[in-house]
Amino acid sequence: MKQLQTGKGSKSMYLQIKEIYKNRIVNGEIKRGQKIPSEMEIQKEFGVSRITARQAILELEQEGMVKRGRGKGTFVIWQPGIEEELTHIKSFTEEMKSMNRVPGTASLRVKKLIPDKVVSNIFGLKENEEVYCVKRVRTADEVKMVFFVSYFPLSTNLPLDSNQYSQSIYTMLDYSGTGIPKKIEEKISAILPDKEVSNALKISMHMPVLLRERVSYNEKGDIIELSYCYYRGDLYKYTISTTN
Repeated sequence: MKQLQTGKGSKSMYLQIKEIYKNRIVNGEIKRGQKIPSEMEIQKEFGVSRITARQAILELEQEGMVKRGRGKGTFVIWQPGIEEELTHIKSFTEEMKSMNRVPGTASLRVKKLIPDKVVSNIFGLKENEEVYCVKRVRTADEVKMVFFVSYFPLSTNLPLDSNQYSQSIYTMLDYSGTGIPKKIEEKISAILPDKEVSNALKISMHMPVLLRERVSYNEKGDIIELSYCYYRGDLYKYTISTTN
């Protein structure tokens, strides 16, 4: 029976168990597609209650490490983090497909709203002029990777029915006549997630995320997108290649 820390200031036992199995998965001791121990087996291994064992598994699932199958057990779905080059303009869907990862959307909400002053000034809007706001949680191989909060001018004519977003938004912009981004300006920073980002990605508010602030322009030079993209810091990194 493995001993967990129980002294003053120690983490909750379910969090300690989660970290132990997370490390085993990341280090390759338990590989993608393999089954992790059951609640009862974890209970015996650490001498904890069934509830504690179940909570540890739930935490692993929320972080995108494992997936439970009713009556089948819990299997590892985690893959090593994604490394993206910042030398091309690609949608998330295109980027994932180029890496042989399966892109998906865990949730999507779209509505018209009057934005705050920062967004309004970037688009050069008049007072009380609306924009589209699209919030999406995108996945790679069923793991929540990024939370997008994107704004688009009304001229893009985006649908308000979330069921119509079965393809890349860039593809939708191209079909609508707005055009795909031909130029982007970006800022990347490391921040701690707020409650909305934490809930969207199912991560702790103490886990850093990479914030990618993007302004996109079409061929005419019009701003067609402002996006705040929150990437999981433990699963995403960027590379830049330069030459003299």
